[in-house]
Amino acid sequence: GGAPTNTRRPPSTPHTNTKMQASLSASFTRTAPLRVRTAAKPRDRVAMRAVAYDKKSKGKPSLVGVIKVPKHFEHEMDALVVSHEAHMHDTHVVYNGQEAEEGRPRFLEYYVTKINEVEDPLDTKVSTPTGHLLYAWNEKYVSTADVDEHMKIGDAKWDQFPKLLKLVKTNGHFMIAGHGKIVANYNDCSEPCTARKGDTTISLGLVVPGRLERDVDAAWRQHERWMRKTHDFGEGVHGKYDDLTRPRITQYTVTKAYEHVDPMDPLSAKTGNVMYAVEESYVSPDGVKGHMEIAPPELDIMKYLTNKSYVKYMDVGQGHVIAAMPRKLTSNIVSGLGKFFQQIFNPSKVAAYTGGECDPDDCEEAF
Repeated sequence: GGAPTNTRRPPSTPHTNTKMQASLSASFTRTAPLRVRTAAKPRDRVAMRAVAYDKKSKGKPSLVGVIKVPKHFEHEMDALVVSHEAHMHDTHVVYNGQEAEEGRPRFLEYYVTKINEVEDPLDTKVSTPTGHLLYAWNEKYVSTADVDEHMKIGDAKWDQFPKLLKLVKTNGHFMIAGHGKIVANYNDCSEPCTARKGDTTISLGLVVPGRLERDVDAAWRQHERWMRKTHDFGEGVHGKYDDLTRPRITQYTVTKAYEHVDPMDPLSAKTGNVMYAVEESYVSPDGVKGHMEIAPPELDIMKYLTNKSYVKYMDVGQGHVIAAMPRKLTSNIVSGLGKFFQQIFNPSKVAAYTGGECDPDDCEEAF
């Protein structure tokens, strides 16, 4: 179902694609400039929270990019991801209510998945490798200004940025370059950056004709309701869990975008197609197995996921997280000792990180 891949070896020396750079530069003018920091501050990855702030993630901008390469490029791509992760750690901040600042993009999620591509990802018993690897970037930001700032500092401060742009041009397999938005998740008020290195993944890219948009939107809303009712978030409590009957996840997001002729230029013409990217990370491989076993066949989204003309890439446990912003994760029931005792002595309290919305009236309008 995916587009043919150009497997020419990328140049070893940086080579900036001027057209893409111009397109990205043009996008920088879409938002007001960020506030310039006037005094040095500690560059803590997670700042101390002083006041309550809007934690909703639905409707926030999302970047999903997938690069497909032959397996003999594995070492080169792994090194690129390591370099990118270090750059993200040095220059970006995990959102914790901070105001926007120039040079410090705020994000809600960042991780990279490495996927061993197989001919039929849905066939978990017989998976014939294609000889290619997929590297999927999953980045969620607080605002479009943060996306623009991310691109600007990548160009200015990361020496591998030209190489990544070249790879997107030659080996890009699926791309939502920051113009997508989050339309479904497990809990719209969960903490940011919960995916962890080593987590097993499910991920896929779907491109459908515009005439199917309303039907597919409805199918993802149904999928979101099912995920929230049947999965747990986090590592479990006191070792009590069964991933085969109630899978534990560390991240679940659906991103929606309108396809552009040039995926790296949000100002280019639209094709009329609608793109959806689904990113899920699991505590263990058994979680993916359990997810597939408990999925009811009547889920409406399955008729689109089994149509190879719509699916551009798919990973059902063939991938794992190889880069992320580390963050301590407890569970969907316990988030700190205080909440644990609160759960015991006041069980009517809603548990942290159960599936749900911050404000259903606001969040459900993401589609």
